[in-house]
This record gives sequence, C-alpha cells and structure tokens, in this order.
Amino acid sequence: MKALKFYTTTLIVVLFSVFKATGTVITVSNHVLTAGQYTSAQDAIDAASPGDTIYIHGSTTSYGDITLNKRLVIIGAGYDPRNTQYNLKTQLGNVYFNHSNSTTLATGSILKGLHISSDLTYTGTTFDVNNILVERCRMHTLTACGSNWVIKNNKVNHLNLGYKSNLIVANNFIGSSIYSSDKPSVLITNNILIGDVSFSNIKYAHVTNNIWTNPSSGFNNPGTSIVNNTFNKNIFVYADPTSFVTFPPAGNTGIGNVNTIDPQFVSNILNTSIDDVYQYDWHLRSGAIGVGYGTDGTDCGIYGGSYPMPNLTGVCTMPQIVSMDLQNSVIPQGGTLNVELKGRAEK
Repeated sequence: MKALKFYTTTLIVVLFSVFKATGTVITVSNHVLTAGQYTSAQDAIDAASPGDTIYIHGSTTSYGDITLNKRLVIIGAGYDPRNTQYNLKTQLGNVYFNHSNSTTLATGSILKGLHISSDLTYTGTTFDVNNILVERCRMHTLTACGSNWVIKNNKVNHLNLGYKSNLIVANNFIGSSIYSSDKPSVLITNNILIGDVSFSNIKYAHVTNNIWTNPSSGFNNPGTSIVNNTFNKNIFVYADPTSFVTFPPAGNTGIGNVNTIDPQFVSNILNTSIDDVYQYDWHLRSGAIGVGYGTDGTDCGIYGGSYPMPNLTGVCTMPQIVSMDLQNSVIPQGGTLNVELKGRAEK
C-alpha cells in the first residue's frame, strides 16, 4: 500500500507542475485518494509567501473557512466537476479577505475553481483589498471589498458591489440579487439572471447584454433605489407575459432592450434554479434575437462579450487527471507498477 500511495502522489505533483504558476506551488488535500503538502488550506495559506500559488484538491470534505492576508493564487478542482473518475469539487466554507491592516492585504489575489458554500467577504473594515480576480467559483454571496475587481464566469446568488469602483461583473449566473453600487465605472454585462433577481441601491451602472428570466416586479416602482443607470441591449423573458416589467425603469436610460420575447436558448429554459444550470444548454439558437445583438457585436448572455463562459463546472485551464487505473494488481518484488492515466485540460 505504501508503494501505491507513493506513485499516486508523485503523478499528481508532476501533473500540477505543467501549469505555469507564479512563485512557489503548494498543494493541499484532505482526501484519502490524493496527497498534498498540507491537509489544511489555512495552514498552506499561512505558510505561503506573497505571489505563491496554492492548488486545493477536490474532496468529499470541506476545507472550512479560510482568510487571505497576502497576495496569492488559489486554484481548486472546480465547483461542480463532471465526467471525471470521482467528480470531487473543492469545497470551502467562508472565504475572508483580511483588510484590517495595510501590511497584510491580499490585494492582487486570484481565486479560481472553488465551491464556496457560504460567502466571499471580508474581515476588518479599514483598508480596501483591490485588484482581485474571482473566476469560475460558486458562492452564496460575493462582497466586493475593494476596487478593480473582475468577477467572471461564476455562479452566485447575491452580489454585493460594496459601493466600489472599477468593477466588471461579466458572464456569470446570478440567482437572487445585485445591490449597493453608486459608481459609473461599474459594468454588469453578459450575465444570465435566473428568476426574480432584484436590484437594490444600484445607481450609475452600465447594464448591458444580459438575459433576464422573470425580472423582478420591483423594477416597476424603482423609486430612488435604481436610478441613473444605463440599460443597453438586454433581453427580458417571462414565464407569464402579464408580469411585464418596463425597461429601462423610470429614472434610467438606455436603448435596444428587448422585452417579452423568447431568447431561444438551445434548451427550453424559463424556470430553473442556479444550481441546476448545468442541465441545460444556454447557447442561443441560430437566428435568435440575441445572436450578434450585444453592444460589441457578440451574443447577449454568457457566451458573448469579452469573457465567454468556458464551462458549467468551474474546472480551470490546468490539466487534470480524470481517471487512474492500476494495470497489475500483483507486483513481485522489484517489479513494475503499471498505471494508466487519462487527463484533460479545460478551456
């Protein structure tokens, strides 16, 4: 058994080394089928130096809460990997950015391929954590706790923009709400908003090329909570056309918005939950109104714009082993262990 464990560990570490990463590469696993340098994600973070990359293996067990207080690249196995031998996702609890001390900021960090069961948020209230990339992650609530964030290709229920500037929210599935923004440098583009997604305290944002299913009736009476935004070339579709909502809402501007029309997804989709989106094909059919209709000449929805959705699993571009089989069950002393590996790299 020791020999088997040795070979499995060696093969996985070699595979990781193919991916170009900054700084030192650190591996984490709390699963019996794989091995890493650490079993605790927080221990790996604490031991890392700014600029290091931490790979966190998929597992049946959550790694719990983590707190980032330095610039790191954190990469997981995906939030919902499929068609692999074990389909193990990288599960975390809450992810905190510590911004209580200017010398321990995670500014410049990258988070990819993580299933965050609770919130991506912050601890402390003094300093902003800027220049963050959150990509291919699943989380309940994401709170932008600094400026210059790119939030793309994720699945998120609640999106708190934190009244920060220079935010790009692109090509995500959003399931419940977007709120707290008052900067004209905020772009909300090419997302699919599932169900009754509400806007609250959103002002001066640019809202373009999104597809909304069953928009919130709250848009009919926005008051002063949703004003001075620009809504351009969004598509709005309703399971019940009598639930029509006027766009842009009163107090906002915009052109080219298309209301009460079938967006013609490849799959017939009107009512679903954000956790079931993998069951459907969200591409637009040939001839659909949203094909090439975006403000940049690409499609509306998650497959247009600058950050087309790469997959619905959160798996990243690094090569991953999808299966491993031992070819000989009995090994004589001094013999050779034959292992067959199959790997795949996602877009």
